[in-house]
Amino acid sequence: MKNSRSQYRLDKSLGHLASRLSRVVLRRFNLVLAQHDLPITAEQYSLLVQLWEHNGLPQGAIAEKTAKDKTTMARLAAGLEARGLIVRLPSPGDGRERLLYLTEQGKLLMDQATDLARGILEEAQQGISESDLDLCRDVLRRACANLNK
Repeated sequence: MKNSRSQYRLDKSLGHLASRLSRVVLRRFNLVLAQHDLPITAEQYSLLVQLWEHNGLPQGAIAEKTAKDKTTMARLAAGLEARGLIVRLPSPGDGRERLLYLTEQGKLLMDQATDLARGILEEAQQGISESDLDLCRDVLRRACANLNK
């Protein structure tokens, strides 16, 4: 049996490659957001995009969907609420739970930020076939599912 050290290579590690792509995209997105004077970070965008798709989600559900701990999610939500981009309201079923909603200002910002995000992703995906992108997405989803069992 080969030495496990010789079998592990960063250039073949799905985790390393996925993490590297994520860091590169987030760094670029943060730069572009700042260049366009949008008052959010890529990390905050990850919360906002969840509300963009499903307005009124519980704060805890968004934490789970974005793989963030509850403390980080509360900090992100408080910052976005202070900027007037979201509101947090008590859940009718459980007053301890907070439901998050995009404000009109938040929706306008999301139009702009999403256009910028699309541009970055289009740049990143240049020269890659749609079938390769579909395969890559499928592999990443399955790998995440394997670890979330």
